Amino acid sequence: PDGTSFTKLIDLDLVNSGGYPDGSLVYDGTSLFWMTPNGGANSKGVIAKIKPDGTGFTKLIDFNGTDNGSLPYGSLLYDAVGAYFYGMTSGGGANGFGTLFGIKTDGTSYNKLFDFNGSTKGSYPYGSPISDGTFLYSITSQGGANNAGILFKASIAPFTTISNFSP
Repeated sequence: PDGTSFTKLIDLDLVNSGGYPDGSLVYDGTSLFWMTPNGGANSKGVIAKIKPDGTGFTKLIDFNGTDNGSLPYGSLLYDAVGAYFYGMTSGGGANGFGTLFGIKTDGTSYNKLFDFNGSTKGSYPYGSPISDGTFLYSITSQGGANNAGILFKASIAPFTTISNFSP
């Protein structure tokens, strides 16, 4: 509580560990995980992890734009049962309006769950998804019937707009 045991674990470098993180760290009981909207091999963000003692740094993914999205803002959501993280990118994907994705904690099994389309299915999601154990829920900053964003829920297959926001 007095701050005397402060220890720097890593310097973010804009290449391997990303840069300018936005969101919170997530802990799976073994490692600390983060996303950055900048840096990585494609300068479109990364997901990385490190052990709490500063060892075991691993970059899990470089976001690349079209295939897996870009600019991930917010935090990952940890699903302890399936050992998956779920997150969103605010850009990239097939339509350029962001993605909803899942990835295993070891960096394998990346699965793009959804490409936002800029209109009825929203665009530019910001923030972090939450879950009720069955569905993922979150919001987009634009798109929908009023182009003021949507609140949505998603499972592995279907995507449903719950509400359109009015300006």
